[in-house]
Amino acid sequence: MMWAVAGVSFALLPLVHWLLRARPTPLRVPVAAALLLWLVLMLAVALDMLQLQSEAELYLLYTPLAELAVLAGLWLERRIAGPRTERPGGWSRAVGVAFHGQLALVLPATPLLALVFFHEADLPSAKAVPQPPPGYTTIGTGQDCGSGHSATCWRTLYLTAPPDVPTAQAVDRLRPRQRCEANGWLIDRRELCTEVSTDGATIVYRVHLGSFL
Repeated sequence: MMWAVAGVSFALLPLVHWLLRARPTPLRVPVAAALLLWLVLMLAVALDMLQLQSEAELYLLYTPLAELAVLAGLWLERRIAGPRTERPGGWSRAVGVAFHGQLALVLPATPLLALVFFHEADLPSAKAVPQPPPGYTTIGTGQDCGSGHSATCWRTLYLTAPPDVPTAQAVDRLRPRQRCEANGWLIDRRELCTEVSTDGATIVYRVHLGSFL
């Protein structure tokens, strides 16, 4: 419970800092709305209401991007409204100190954490395995990881072809146009690859996720 409260407080800090420090300029509401939507996205993923291909990347990017949005907003606000004449006090000062402490911690830590999280192979997200098209029947699923320096992990669907469709033709319909892609948007550059094969009358649809190096 304590760690959950600490995590929520950590995630809320950029938004709270912006609300306490932003002056009534045209930037105040749009930046607050963007920060709130970014926070809602992260919470939706954390509560399993939304699945992303690389959830760990979202967790790593949330705080530094939110902090940079606040810094950019305050810089633009200064250009619009001019320098501040008063010094922050009370809660505004305390939150400001916490925000800059968070900034000093997160910005250098993010690249190091990315190396730790995305260096090794991991199971692909369930989102990386698509729903079979109409007519295909799922008869089983599987998941596993190999061992060694260049190991991969994979999720597998075992399917049967639609009635009256030859297995080879059914496999060709499932083969993706792009076999490999980056698993994440920005920092998760592990290769996510798809292969489709047959084992007799069974279609084997497998999604691999390898290590970064």
